[in-house]
Amino acid sequence: MTTRAYLWAALSLSIATAAQSQAIQQVPYAQLEDELTARIDFEGFPRLPSPGSQLDGIQAFDGALIGERFDGQMIAQDHGFDILHLAPTPPLRLRPGANGENLAVEFVFFMSNQLKGMAPPGFPERNGGGEGAVAILFERDQSALGFRVTAEPDPKNPEIAKGRMTVAFYRRDGALIDRLDVELGWLLAGYGFQRSDGAEDIAGIAITNRDPQGVMIDDVIFDRVLVTSWLRP
Repeated sequence: MTTRAYLWAALSLSIATAAQSQAIQQVPYAQLEDELTARIDFEGFPRLPSPGSQLDGIQAFDGALIGERFDGQMIAQDHGFDILHLAPTPPLRLRPGANGENLAVEFVFFMSNQLKGMAPPGFPERNGGGEGAVAILFERDQSALGFRVTAEPDPKNPEIAKGRMTVAFYRRDGALIDRLDVELGWLLAGYGFQRSDGAEDIAGIAITNRDPQGVMIDDVIFDRVLVTSWLRP
């Protein structure tokens, strides 16, 4: 390959990567609260402190289902955190984790019930709570959504850098729209996301994280229609 051809190929790859990274943009959660009508807040579960309530299987809510991953994806562990391998197979469908390694709801004192993904060794062990993958399948395709995340500093290492989460956005056919790496704030903070071009094609999201203490998820907001029977597991 000539130098000119190499530079052109590198430029083309850079442009393609930049275009892909702009498919989803991060926006203020508060802005979306004024625009979106549906909310999942997990307050229908008992208010139990850590380790909370174990949730096995796919969980159904108005307008959405929540599980561990999508069909076709494989779960592995990296230093105790769930990571996802492979692309979902079409059409986009949820899969739960193994019993005890799926989901749990915990009452976070002075705040609310919040959802956590469970990584090995699983419920009720605390060192797996909040380190597992969480996948959400929406009843209808979305152009915008948001959720809150509680992240806490490690009391033994208060100087440690803030954790991060990865949010992957998928179409109904399993195609990846975009994947965002997001730095987490301390305590409860909101994160909003929307399609840069306004397209309504976000069928599902997968959330993984590398926060030192694991994360809790609350107040998932999106726009929905009241037809959920076909999503029931």
